[in-house]
Order: sequence, then structure tokens, then C-alpha cells
Amino acid sequence: MRIKDLAHPITAAKADWLAGTSWLGFTPSDSSGNARERCRAVINSQMGNGYVIEYATLKYGDPNPGFESSPKYIQGQAAHRELAGKLIAVHKLRPSPRPLQEILGEFEYNQLQDMWAEGNRHRWSVAFPIVETYRIITTPFARDILGAEAMQRLFGHPSATLRPLNDDERARIADLEIEPLRAENAWIGIADEIAMAERSQISSQLQNQIDRDLALSAMEGMTEEQKRKIRKRAAWLAERYARQRTRESRLLCDDCGFDPQSRTLGTGVKPRSILDVHHKNPLDEGVRVTTLSDFCLLCPNCHRFAHALARSSAVSIRAG
Repeated sequence: MRIKDLAHPITAAKADWLAGTSWLGFTPSDSSGNARERCRAVINSQMGNGYVIEYATLKYGDPNPGFESSPKYIQGQAAHRELAGKLIAVHKLRPSPRPLQEILGEFEYNQLQDMWAEGNRHRWSVAFPIVETYRIITTPFARDILGAEAMQRLFGHPSATLRPLNDDERARIADLEIEPLRAENAWIGIADEIAMAERSQISSQLQNQIDRDLALSAMEGMTEEQKRKIRKRAAWLAERYARQRTRESRLLCDDCGFDPQSRTLGTGVKPRSILDVHHKNPLDEGVRVTTLSDFCLLCPNCHRFAHALARSSAVSIRAG
């Protein structure tokens, strides 16, 4: 998979010491509510609906006095040496930030502030959960990919926010190979929609279709209740997708091109009833945030084949 295969463009870059795993943090100008709100608004505007590419800075930060021999600092410094100056990851962030205390817990948050905060304890306090994440496989040096001019524009000066990319910079990173990783906070990315899904009336036929599609998805680390909610939300999205296709008059099989209207005209049978909504990426469910782009319409034969192919691939993966 390459960056150009993502559902949305890379809109901005973030300079960090190490790759984010569950959140990306930003430090507002002060600890006031107004400063946090301004910071949140700027970041949301910069990233839009796109992805953020992460760059490892050339220098690792100096901790507060007394933490120079901290195992956590020494480990981070060693990891940074391997990544310095490189493009390391691509993330999709949840547009609604969470207080960093909520993501880390009070104890870990206070440890972080003890080590790094200067004055007021609000270092990285505006934190955006990572709900979808990819490792850049080759971790290339950013200068080799972007060139000296873009490097100067993007990273030649300190910034407390993101660094928006232009079209030329997006083209330069488009062919970088990436692989998906489990996003620890994917659950946060779907939480706001679960309530709407729970209130929705979804046909049992569609729910069964989606449940079959997700049978291969392990959703590791989640409770049975969380898995149930994720399946419910997936079916809710599938229902929205089917309505969208109906409104657009695009009721045909996305695989073989079968148009049910050619068979149902004058019969009273609804063309939509002949097609199944199929989840194209069931293994990603619970790992990243599923969107409408993860669904397609298939005729029953193509849907059966898609399931057979998925089972065969799963067996091959386990055997390997």
C-alpha cells in the first residue's frame, strides 16, 4: 500500500521526537481555556479531513533537571537516534481533541509534565487521538523525499501547530510505502457515532450481511459489548451507504456490473433488494475508523465469491 492509496490526502505534517502511537499533542500558548480552544481550532483547520504525516526532528528535547538519567528518557533518546530526520508515520486524527489527562490517566500525565513542562503544566495538553495509523516502511530521510526547499518551508522553523502541505509536497510523498498498524484509540473514533447507531432501525438482513463480513475480524482486546457496538455501527454505516447509492441511482454490482433493474422492471421487485452491501475491509474493523468508502454493492454471486476469497486469504495467512 502507498500513501496515494489512502482514502484522503495528506494535508499537513507534524514534527515530533518519536512516532505517535495513540495521540498527537500540541501545546497551547498558555493554560487558559481560550488558548486551548484557539489551538484546537487551528489544528482542525490545518488537517481538515485529511491525514497527517509525521517527521522525526533532528534533535531530541532536553528534559527538566533531574530527569537526564530517567529510563524513559534514555529509551526515548535511543529510539530517536534511529529516526532523526526521517518520515516515520501517517495518522488520521479524531477532529475532537481529548484532554491529555483523559487519554493518559492522571498519573502518567503528571509524570510527563514533571519531565517536560516549563512553568505551567500544559505541555501537549491539546491532544488529538490517533484513530488510524500507518508505518512508513522505508522511513526515508525527509530531505531526500521533499528536497531542501520544502524542508526549509515545513521544518526550518519551530511551530506549535501543524505544517500544511502543498500539492507538490503531496506528490513527492505519494509513492511512499505504508503498512497499517493497530490504532490504540480507534475506539474513540467511533464512540460519538455509536449512540446514533444504537437508536437506528437496521434490517436484520443487512445486519446479518455485515456480521458475516466481520466474522474474520478478531477485534482483539475488545470486550464482547464493544464488539457488538462496532458491528451495530458498521451495519448503520452500511445502511447509510445503501441509501446514498439509491439516491445517486447507482444500484449495480461493483464487481461484475450486474444491473438489477434489467431484471426487475415491471415485476414489483425493488432493485436494491437484489444487491448486498459488502464490507471491503473487515480485518480493519476495530483497528481503524471505518467510513462509507469501506463498503460496496455486490450481487449475491459476487458476494459469495468475496467471502470465499476472504476465507482463503485468512487460511493462507494463518498457514504462513
